[in-house]
Amino acid sequence: MIVLATVCVSFTTGLMGMLVTRYSTTAAIEKNLRETADLAALAAQNMISTYTLTIAEIASNPTLVDDDVSLEEKQAFIQARADAYYMRMGGLADVRGYDAAHRTDISQEPFFQEALQGRNYMSVPYIDGNDIYIMVSSPVLEGDTVKGVLYFQCDTYILQSIIEGLQIGEEGEAYILDKEGTTIAYVDQQSVMDRENIIREAAASPKDKDLQTVAAIESRMVAGETGVVRYSYAGDHSKNVQAFAPIPGTDGWSIAVNIDEEEFMRPAFYGNIIQVAICVAACLIVIVISGKVSRSIANPIVRCAQRLQTLSKGDLKSPVPQVESRDETRVLSDSIGQLVEEFGRIVDEIGRVLGAIADGDLTQESTGQFYPGDFAVLQEYLSVISQKLNRTMAGIVAASDQVSGSSSQVAATGTALSTGSVEQTASVEQLSNTIADMRNDAQETARLTQKAKNAVEGAGEKLQESGVYIERLNEAMNLITESSGEIRRIIDTIENIAFQTNILALNAAVEAARAGTAGKGFAVVADEVRNLATKSDQAAKATQELIRNSVEAVDSGSEVVKKVTGSVTDVIDLASRAVEQMELVAKAVDGQTGAIEQVSQGIEQISGVVQANSATAEESAATSVELSGQAEELRQLVGSFTLK
Repeated sequence: MIVLATVCVSFTTGLMGMLVTRYSTTAAIEKNLRETADLAALAAQNMISTYTLTIAEIASNPTLVDDDVSLEEKQAFIQARADAYYMRMGGLADVRGYDAAHRTDISQEPFFQEALQGRNYMSVPYIDGNDIYIMVSSPVLEGDTVKGVLYFQCDTYILQSIIEGLQIGEEGEAYILDKEGTTIAYVDQQSVMDRENIIREAAASPKDKDLQTVAAIESRMVAGETGVVRYSYAGDHSKNVQAFAPIPGTDGWSIAVNIDEEEFMRPAFYGNIIQVAICVAACLIVIVISGKVSRSIANPIVRCAQRLQTLSKGDLKSPVPQVESRDETRVLSDSIGQLVEEFGRIVDEIGRVLGAIADGDLTQESTGQFYPGDFAVLQEYLSVISQKLNRTMAGIVAASDQVSGSSSQVAATGTALSTGSVEQTASVEQLSNTIADMRNDAQETARLTQKAKNAVEGAGEKLQESGVYIERLNEAMNLITESSGEIRRIIDTIENIAFQTNILALNAAVEAARAGTAGKGFAVVADEVRNLATKSDQAAKATQELIRNSVEAVDSGSEVVKKVTGSVTDVIDLASRAVEQMELVAKAVDGQTGAIEQVSQGIEQISGVVQANSATAEESAATSVELSGQAEELRQLVGSFTLK
């Protein structure tokens, strides 16, 4: 077991050491690579800022905005600055993008557009055949107004110097991408000349796993992310670690630093091999030593363990193994012998006291024999048990007597309580039946009240309709009265016509008498007309008399209708009040019904509680009787013990 434990510990330690070494090395590589990428981004920013600020300083020279300085002098000044800072050439364009000195229109160039907006700018590499260069521009200001754009053409060593300074290890490399993912700086300038763009190549070749892997990383770079990734090419067992970071102050540029992980993990691998060899050697040495030591210790321990095993089974008679050596095994053997001896004495003592207690004799006590060490507590516990049992039994005897007497009283009281509970249950049940009858009567009253309320509401609605009809009757009587007046005027007109006709007939008769024989026919007509006028007058008078009587009757009817209308209106008001009163009565009846319902529920709850109390009282009475019998039995049982 020692050898196995040693091997396991050594193997575990070696494995953990290898894992920790590899993990710490990997973490250190990632951390250093991330910091290298961040520092490279800052270095690129500083170098770009140096050039752009240099151009800005040149652009701030008053010579460029002085109208008294000729174009040739300005161009000479610019070229002198270009030569001083090792730049190829320089130019000055107006706000329209025209460079008069070089007779060139640069209005569509990004470096001109950015500078025209008041910003210093460094472009991505321009490729002209086999020539490659970058453009740096800055606005020419007069106060806060942009008067033109100063630009210079520079070699790409500005960016290449950053990349060449980031050579890490033998296979490490670095490169810079623009915002489109195009390589703008790399150790191999041919990639820059070819405008290599892995993202576009991967989109054109979706089945190329290597391109897809690199394109995913460069997509994160183009997105402006900062990070560290580990990847490997398909079919290639080597692993690469790449860190990338955006370059501040640029138009979406990002820099990446790439190393071969195996190159940097090789020292850790050699260290792991040495560590494994040391662990194997240590295991072999431990095996040899432990074999010798374990045999000298294990054999006596095995014999002692066997004796302890028999002791654990209750064997106090077998002999204890003897060990001749003077080491810990001898101490173990002597301790086991002493333990067996002490156990024997203690067990005998405890057996004697407990045997007496089992026989009902509580007067036995420990003899005071020596109990070693913590075993002294057993002697104390035996004395405490004897004393407590004596006190407990004495208390039980006294309590059993009291319980026996009290239980009889409790039984009598429980019986009386049970009888009272039964009577109370009957009274509550009778009260519950009475409340139930009241609840039914209240519900019937509520139902009849609701019907009466409905009937009164219907009568009120009918009276409302009658009031409407009486109003219409009043309107009709008023129309009849108005028509009677019109008829009276018509009759007066007829009387006037009859009177005029009568006068005309009289005049006609006079004229007929004067005419003699010739006017006899006319006299006959005049008589007929006079007779007709007389009849018309009589008929008009008779009609007038009838109309007068009708008008008087209509007036009398109108008065009666008005009185009826007033009475009906009063009845409608009384009916409305009756409806309101019936609604109040209905609500009151509903409230009484609810209250009776609550009372009924309360009575039912009281009835349940009383019944439960009755059952509890009966159970208490039965329990008291049983308790009295058990108290007597307990007193008899305690009487079998012999107390101090």
